[in-house]
Amino acid sequence: MSVAVRDHRARAGATVAVISSGTDQRRLVPVQPRTMVEQAAEAIVAGAARGIFLPDDRLVEAEIARDLGISRVPVREALRLLESQGIVVSTPYKGMRLMQVSNRGVAALMRVRLALETLAVREALAQPGGPERFDRLRRAADAFADATRSSDPALHVLAEQEFHAELCRSAGNPPLLALWQSLARQLAVVWGLALQLRDSASQSEEHYTLLEALECGDGTGALALLVAHIEQHGELDFETLVAERRNQPAG
Repeated sequence: MSVAVRDHRARAGATVAVISSGTDQRRLVPVQPRTMVEQAAEAIVAGAARGIFLPDDRLVEAEIARDLGISRVPVREALRLLESQGIVVSTPYKGMRLMQVSNRGVAALMRVRLALETLAVREALAQPGGPERFDRLRRAADAFADATRSSDPALHVLAEQEFHAELCRSAGNPPLLALWQSLARQLAVVWGLALQLRDSASQSEEHYTLLEALECGDGTGALALLVAHIEQHGELDFETLVAERRNQPAG
């Protein structure tokens, strides 16, 4: 299977560490750019968003390393990282495989996501300030609108991820954001499939409508819009889509 996965966005991702040596004053280690492992992990998720990898496909370390032009070591670590996040599953005698996607599993994932984002809306509206507190969310909505004009599904998925991460960030609740981000890559796999069943332009309109409700301080309206936006996934038949994609002739 040819990956041909492109790295779609460069972002800093390393943490800052503190070291001490003997009686030396503590120093901050210079921030490093995001690691090759993280880049490989993002490339694999982008490949899933593009439909290069389908749910339950085997992820062959050597093939991915060859297509990305890197050694197998960072790919191996990237697969382990994705396994810890639930995107990759390791099965005896079957190797590493992309997570399975079932209608029931998507419904469960969306219930957890909805609980987190509902809390995010409530806490964001409780923050001090006026409509300007959602300026970053508006920029994220604009970025998603721009992404819908691209033919690259991975850019659509990344922009969707950024919009909802920013919604959670606006709550000012770091544990909430961390919990949402722990689901983000699983959501990316589902969103990549959903792109084949939903219109991106309508999703963009939903983002703006939700944003306007938040800017007006309309909590009831914002929550209703959020529920409708997320629960649409329950109307999609992911299992049939995956089966049809798997049965398509190669090439």
